[in-house]
Amino acid sequence: MVPRHVPRPTRSAPALVAVALAGLTVAPAADAARSPVRVTADPVSRALTTKDATARVTVRNGGKRRLTGLKLTVGARKGVRVRVVGARGASRTRALPALRAGKRVAVRVRLRRTRGGPKAGRVTVRVRQKGRTVATTRLSFGPRAAPTPTPSPAPAPAATLTGRYFWGSLYTVNGIDQRTLLFTGSSLVRTSAAEGSWPVCAAASEDCRPYAFDPATNALVVDGVPATFDGRRIVLDGLTYTELGAAAPGARWDVVLTYSNSTGLCPLSCSYFTEYLAFRPDGTFIRSAVSSGTGPGADWSVVPPDSKGTYEVRADRTLRLAFADGKERIETLGVFPADDGTYPANPTAGIVLDGDGYFDIS
Repeated sequence: MVPRHVPRPTRSAPALVAVALAGLTVAPAADAARSPVRVTADPVSRALTTKDATARVTVRNGGKRRLTGLKLTVGARKGVRVRVVGARGASRTRALPALRAGKRVAVRVRLRRTRGGPKAGRVTVRVRQKGRTVATTRLSFGPRAAPTPTPSPAPAPAATLTGRYFWGSLYTVNGIDQRTLLFTGSSLVRTSAAEGSWPVCAAASEDCRPYAFDPATNALVVDGVPATFDGRRIVLDGLTYTELGAAAPGARWDVVLTYSNSTGLCPLSCSYFTEYLAFRPDGTFIRSAVSSGTGPGADWSVVPPDSKGTYEVRADRTLRLAFADGKERIETLGVFPADDGTYPANPTAGIVLDGDGYFDIS
């Protein structure tokens, strides 16, 4: 199991994930953070109508070897007719030609709104090889609607930090180190990740450290170290932690979120792990992942089959992923704030699961 744990300096969290995906943890590394296949989609900027709008999807081989057996699929969307040029009949999947290292191929995709269909939205584009997803992106259409964020909680409750949750991350030679601060009471803060459920600190321990907070001045001291608190962020020992919000119970999302990290002495001998979680408004999700690595012997990669199921945002601030094969994942959930400081109902700014940051990098 590749570790999925990582306070962040001033650099934005999505940028950290993007750096990890590019294989640039501390020092430039190879493109092995993901599959060598890259896919991009040019958006359709105008509102969808009952006449065809054409978009271009580009698939590139970013690796060093020739790739064969690639297939491109554009997902279905209710009220939208999708046609992939070059596909057989009404299929939304077409085979791609063999791609030499560094080469690319462009595929035209035609979108048309059917009666009652949306004028704006997006569809998912996937590239598969031998039945396994090796790259994914989204094809957007229509004017980008302004998000309707949920109101931000009041900055700094007057008397306490209890119940508030903060996250940050830091570059290291072993990947991105993610850290959390969960203030479980008036005098103790949990400094290790909350996994599966929300713990309560009963006494000082390795995971639960003492803190003192003066609400009149926002003065904060954690484990004997003075910290700066501005009502939304904590700077502790040079690292910036951002407060996470809570998702509404029963929320439905329409977003693809990505987690990526690495272990080892990067980039000399390094293992990478990337996970994609595509959440749909109907309460279903699709999970795909890539493990890869570099080393003195040889590069390697493993792309397990996609898995799917249903998701539930629960009232206890956890996310339950119920897989179709009967397995489940229950993880603590925090919502990352948007640039304006609000917490979006659709978490396009990212979420934190069991201490690990997942971000929309499309």
